[in-house]
Amino acid sequence: MRRVLLTFVLLVLAASPAAAQEDLPPGGTFYDDQGSVHEPDIEALAASGITRGCHDTKPIFCPDQPITRGQMAAFLVRAVGFPAAEGGHFRDTEDSIYRDEIEALAAAGVTKGCNPPANDRFCPERTITRGEMATFLVRAFELAPAEEPSGFRDLGDTVHAEDIEALAAAGITKGCNPPANDRYCPHSKVTRAEMATFLVRALPDLEPITPPPLPEIQRVSRFTTYHKCCEPRVHNIQLIARTLDGYVVYPGETFSINKVVGPRTRAKGYVPAPVLCGGAYCEGIGGGISQFATTMFNAIFWGGYEEVTHRPHSIWIDRYPRGIEATLGYPNLDVAFRNDTVTPVTIRTRYTDTSITVELWGNAGGWQVSGYHPIGATKSVIEVIDDGGSDGRKVSGKATGFPSVRIERTITQHGKSRTETWFWTYRN
Repeated sequence: MRRVLLTFVLLVLAASPAAAQEDLPPGGTFYDDQGSVHEPDIEALAASGITRGCHDTKPIFCPDQPITRGQMAAFLVRAVGFPAAEGGHFRDTEDSIYRDEIEALAAAGVTKGCNPPANDRFCPERTITRGEMATFLVRAFELAPAEEPSGFRDLGDTVHAEDIEALAAAGITKGCNPPANDRYCPHSKVTRAEMATFLVRALPDLEPITPPPLPEIQRVSRFTTYHKCCEPRVHNIQLIARTLDGYVVYPGETFSINKVVGPRTRAKGYVPAPVLCGGAYCEGIGGGISQFATTMFNAIFWGGYEEVTHRPHSIWIDRYPRGIEATLGYPNLDVAFRNDTVTPVTIRTRYTDTSITVELWGNAGGWQVSGYHPIGATKSVIEVIDDGGSDGRKVSGKATGFPSVRIERTITQHGKSRTETWFWTYRN
């Protein structure tokens, strides 16, 4: 009966509308498998509905993450189409999100459990080895025993040797040490990317899909502001910088400093430092991080990314650009932007004893700027690195007037321009 069921499911998968290469966005369905030899197989699984990725909201697959037995059950049930089954096979799956798939796998005879001879547990959170995976795949796809040895020379101490040989005979595995491929590594953990390749090779109606490449990742913008050395506020600035360094904002995603960093507390390492309170200064935990907010906002502003929210200080502080600056206060005063490009944006931060720098890496059509704000100046110094030709996203900005300031930003790309305007009035 299982062989008939498998044939039916494969026909359904073949008939389902799969994403063709030209239909995929640059970089494909997921953004964390770029350059992986398994990416075409991951795309094939995504197009067939066998995988949805490893995150509820982010388009990532976690290709290098070891796969758990529970995740493996979900992959196999979606791939083969095992029917739902009554529960009760194991006593450790009640709280697992993969409970139903595990029960279906057990009813189909693909798994017996993880604690022989009792086998009343499945161990859903335990990672799975390549040897164990071979046995699961042989049972799930009813692979025939091998007629000739594979030549793997590291199978002498594993109970899964026969199933590994069957997997090799079916062309589902080639080995773990290319180009020699004379070893299988039965005790190594299986990654999610390797699981994708195993399944695509096992499902004859699935073909690898190579997505269009991402545009070259480059520095889109960089901005630096300066401060005095060695004050408590500098500790806070550098702490928030370290927290956000390397954070990735995916295409279409909105980034919020408050959402990512959360409250600034002593438990997180923030210390008391001066903050603005009604136009004057008082002590507050995390004081000083508005300098990071200003630096971040300028990187967003000059990078041409879509501004979602920001608010300048109530008074102008001469270490910041007049008008083009921002403050922070949890939870309401925030700096947020939306990545309105086709490539992920990576936030990079650097600091010295007297400066903080924020860089945004991605691709906005070739436009790159660097900038800084000298202490006491009323204008930022902005340098064009590469205008990227006619397709480059070009940004010009200015702030006029005081204490009522008019801020303009004009973004030009593909021959079209739009101008955005903000107004702000300082108390002094």
